[in-house]
Amino acid sequence: MKHFLGILAVLLTFGLAPGWAQSDPAPYNDLDRAYAGQWQGRLSDDDQKEFNEQYGKWQKANSENDRHEIDEHARKMQDIMSRYRIPGDTPFDAIATSTGDSHRYDIKQFQGRFSMDDQKHFDEAYEDWVEHRRKNDRGDVAKDEGKMLEIMARYNIPRDVPYDALASGARGH
Repeated sequence: MKHFLGILAVLLTFGLAPGWAQSDPAPYNDLDRAYAGQWQGRLSDDDQKEFNEQYGKWQKANSENDRHEIDEHARKMQDIMSRYRIPGDTPFDAIATSTGDSHRYDIKQFQGRFSMDDQKHFDEAYEDWVEHRRKNDRGDVAKDEGKMLEIMARYNIPRDVPYDALASGARGH
């Protein structure tokens, strides 16, 4: 009977583990951490404030291991994320801001600045960057970022402006 209960406990643990993935304080790899702020500045000021409040409550619930509260606050943050088409597997801390301010500037002011040729090169580098991140190819990710940052520098666009906001496909943002 003890063996049966032990096996059952192990099976339950592995069966429930995927549901706890978002509550892990660091559920992403170094590539994600390198560009963790890519989603900051996307939310409206009100949504950013609400997200930050839910994030703070979620962190507190995590520290207290309160599963019900963890899930409640995670669900509220995911609702906000879905309104902005932010992928569900994006770590919450990539969106939350410490000050509550959503951004220093409106990212839309940087869109459409590139010449046609630079836009084409930026879009190509961005598509490669997305693919290389997916494959976890660190060397090529760095090379692609270098190309995008070089183009951004020519137009005096700050390094922390998210790449996808500058790619042609982001115009509906």
